[in-house]
Amino acid sequence: MNRLRQSTPPSPFETRLRRSSGRTARFLSIQNMLALSGLVLSVGCGNPPAPARTDLPRRIVSVTITGDVVLQALVDSSRVLAVSALADDSGIHEAAGLFPAKPRVGPDLERIVSMRPDLVLLGSFHDPAFLHAIRQSGLPVEVLESPRSFEDVRGFLRRVSGRLGSGASGDSLVGWMDSTLNAAREKTRGCPGKPRVLYWSDGYTAGDSSTVGEMLEWIGAKNAAAELGLTGSKPISVEDALRLAPDWVLRSGWEGMGGMKAFPQALQDLPAVRDGRVVVVPGKWLLSTSHRMAFGADSLARSLAGACKGR
Repeated sequence: MNRLRQSTPPSPFETRLRRSSGRTARFLSIQNMLALSGLVLSVGCGNPPAPARTDLPRRIVSVTITGDVVLQALVDSSRVLAVSALADDSGIHEAAGLFPAKPRVGPDLERIVSMRPDLVLLGSFHDPAFLHAIRQSGLPVEVLESPRSFEDVRGFLRRVSGRLGSGASGDSLVGWMDSTLNAAREKTRGCPGKPRVLYWSDGYTAGDSSTVGEMLEWIGAKNAAAELGLTGSKPISVEDALRLAPDWVLRSGWEGMGGMKAFPQALQDLPAVRDGRVVVVPGKWLLSTSHRMAFGADSLARSLAGACKGR
């Protein structure tokens, strides 16, 4: 049963009414009408909506791809002042061309300060001197740490969506990511064995404690680079790659600010390369640090499942 809410203190108008003995009956009638109105509203409309928050950032600048993608998913464009300098690079940006009317900005302290933002989204990969300077400017910042696991991505989505006032939407993004990851893993279920896969990107690889490494394990493969004791993104020599002799080689379609580079001549003799067991996943998915990295896992799973099931 709904209960009447406690009456608020009388207004000056009500006080004057109370002081007038000749109008006491009229006051009581008004008071009863107000109480009845409150009951009707309580029963018919449920609890009144919470007042709109006034502390939310409404002049946001993103200097990182992940920040761009999260803003696109969580806030209205009217709250965005500028997005990253790579916002139109379809090779690496997960949503290239987003917010077409907004300026593109790099790590340019003077320009960012001149925009008077109330929140700046940065990446932990930015130059420490730039990060220090922008903090010293007094601007509110959110530094998006480079994730090393799926759980890191979930945590960052929840934290940032809360700061933007879109907690429920952030939970939905996490739910979508997990659903897509689960569907990717189903694609390779039933494949015999666990193929050893080496990620190669212009002399770099991904060991344990990396999203690429977790992708491989998630879909039922083995991360060959982990056998070298590597963690995170690390250089790998041609000699080590040859010694590992992986079953498959994983490549990103985007390397070093451009398209995929040719294998070094020595790696042309690697059996996996020679036999065409090379999987190429678009860099904007494989290297994603947002919920869209689930697309990378799905693309990788499709390729390996097609090979193991003869498709």
